[in-house]
Parts: sequence; C-alpha cells; structure tokens
Amino acid sequence: MAPRSKILAIVIALLFGFLSAAPVAAHHGWGTFDTRFAYFISGTVTHVRWGNPHSEVHIKVDQAPLPTDWARRELPPGGDDSNFKLTMASARPYTGEHEELHLVLAGPGWMESWGMNRQLEVGEEIETVGYLNADETDTLRPVIFWLSNGQSVWQQLTTFPQRPEPAPATSD
Repeated sequence: MAPRSKILAIVIALLFGFLSAAPVAAHHGWGTFDTRFAYFISGTVTHVRWGNPHSEVHIKVDQAPLPTDWARRELPPGGDDSNFKLTMASARPYTGEHEELHLVLAGPGWMESWGMNRQLEVGEEIETVGYLNADETDTLRPVIFWLSNGQSVWQQLTTFPQRPEPAPATSD
C-alpha cells in the first residue's frame, strides 16, 4: 500500500470511529431535557427493557403531591449532593396530560454501582423525580428513583444544561 493510501485509510478509520462514538456520548446527556423544572412521579411500572446503553421503563402515573417526608429524603449512594439539593428543591408534582410516562434510566452497570442489583419489574410501585424531555413530554429522565422499600437509586452521570429552578412555594 502506498504511503498516501495508508494515510487515507487511517483518516477514514478515525472518522468512522468518531462518527460511531458521537451518538453514544450525546445519547447520555441532558441536552434534550428541560432541567429547569423537576417533576415528582409515583406510579406502577407497566413495561421494562433492562439493558444498554440505558434501561427504559414505562410507568402508569398516579397524580400525587410531594410525599410528606420529601424534605427529609437523603442523598442516594453515589449521588452528587449539589445536584440532589437543586433537583429536590425544584420538584413539583407532575400534573401533565400523560397517564403513562417513558422513563430513560442508566444502564445496568451504572445502576449496580449505585446499589440497584436487580431490574425493575412490571407491577412494581416506584417514585421518581426527574426532568421532562423538551420535545417528547411523555419522556422523563429521572435523577433519582425510590423503590417501595425506600431504597433510593441515583441516575445522573453528566451535568445539567440549565440550573434547576426552585419550585413555587405552596400554601398549605
């Protein structure tokens, strides 16, 4: 192979390498989610796809206020304290039009490193707080979810594109 052909082959191989890696890197960011407003969801899991690059769950939404213990909930293992506090302060009950939401979760390896050593199951009750997709309002990306036994699981790998805004004060 002539030197010019070798260089061309290397350039083409590098281009394909970068092009194939770009969607995977972008796929795990928060860029398509509106991280100004966090939403609390509770409900029943209706569908599970557990795998890479991320797991996906559908949840039948129970319209519910923030739990009474909200202010006392603790940072999940492996979580970032600053983003935990910002997300919790931004949380408001989900009152959207969708009766079922699609949750985009971390892959099984990350879940296991955060203490989740099993997949979610259809029929399981969970709570979550996260951010809606800016274009697909039936898609939520959790920062944290809670199992019915109280276990919390962190879900954030990368930084938010926008700082979460505090939820409006409620009068009780």
